[in-house]
Amino acid sequence: MAKALIAVDLQNDFYEEGALAVPNASEINEKVNELLESDKYKVIVASQDWHPASHLSFASNHNQEPFTPYSDDQGLGPVLWPDHCVELTEGAEFNSEIKTKHFDYILRKGKAEAVDSYSAFQDNDGTDLGLAGLLRSLEIEEVDIVGLAFDYCVKYTALDSAKNGFETNVILAGTNAVNPDQVDQIKADLKDVGVKFK
Repeated sequence: MAKALIAVDLQNDFYEEGALAVPNASEINEKVNELLESDKYKVIVASQDWHPASHLSFASNHNQEPFTPYSDDQGLGPVLWPDHCVELTEGAEFNSEIKTKHFDYILRKGKAEAVDSYSAFQDNDGTDLGLAGLLRSLEIEEVDIVGLAFDYCVKYTALDSAKNGFETNVILAGTNAVNPDQVDQIKADLKDVGVKFK
């Protein structure tokens, strides 16, 4: 069975010193690099949050404080974020410890000013980002997912992977959450749609 690895948002702004830090993010790097260097994947796709400075998910563009509750019908929310992963900035670059030479494709998301993009498969408004089509063209049947953060972009990528019919696994040693207290509920939600954990 042909397998793919999706490495979600392994970017400086989601690491410990970043603008939207995931606690203990760097702890996942060893496992991520082990998978990147393995020969078990037909293709490795890395997603990269890539926002314009004017992105409407940023609290600064609403004259609000970060983490202010906010939502609309265009795919923003549930809160306004600190400025993060702004295109062409150091914060948007991949963490230097990650062995990026093994990436076959880089999929940039969150580029539309008025729509956020948690999943690597689609924007929050449902706009297809082309990942499912790419994987099908390569006859991929099974997907492993690592990256940041488990409770946002990894979760939504896994949900959409399963929805698109791929056998989907989240590699727990290769992800960490912003909110560790939500991990058990998210795992239950993912199991409900057939996602497995390794």
